[in-house]
Amino acid sequence: MFEEGQLKSLGIASGLVGLNVAVMWVFAFTPLSSINSLLFGTFFLLGVIVYGAMLTGGVWIAKKGVREDKTGLAIGGATLVQIAYGLFGAGALGALSVTLQATAIIITGIITTGIAVLSGLLVFGTDHDFSSWGRYANYIFMGVLGVSLIGSFSPAVTILALALSLIGFIVYLVHQIYTTKTRPGKPLLNGIGLYTAYMGVFVEILQIVAELLLRRE
Repeated sequence: MFEEGQLKSLGIASGLVGLNVAVMWVFAFTPLSSINSLLFGTFFLLGVIVYGAMLTGGVWIAKKGVREDKTGLAIGGATLVQIAYGLFGAGALGALSVTLQATAIIITGIITTGIAVLSGLLVFGTDHDFSSWGRYANYIFMGVLGVSLIGSFSPAVTILALALSLIGFIVYLVHQIYTTKTRPGKPLLNGIGLYTAYMGVFVEILQIVAELLLRRE
């Protein structure tokens, strides 16, 4: 069912995801876990811009390094993405006990993987062209910026920004899976794309799960 290049992409993405979850859990035990509160608490849009810049820049640098066969550049870009997701996830985990942190990660992993599997079935189980979904994701993320600006002055609106972010990452995940399906000959590039999209969904869901667990604690 899957070509060798697609399986390699999945393996690369899985490895990067596993590493990133470990990084965010380590960060959760350090003062770095307070960066989320500092950024979003100061001005909500500031947090969105900082993390957006780190993720966009990191992915661009990593893929540029792969295309130009510059290992240092590729590793540097991937590291920037790891740090961005690590800091963001640590902010969600930081307020929880160690046991609840593990619970939150497990629950989030199950939900996110479920979404990824359903997205994969949608792409591989149909002949639909999802090539334009990358553009749709960008439109949604631009909407997140606009809503976040409003949310900076009206905190009640920030929940909409979070919802749009989750939808945007799911759309982006579908696009990346489609890219892996149609261009299996670029496993490293596809692996980075799958990892970035999956972790985007993961950290957004993690915020929800962590908040629910915190309320029950």
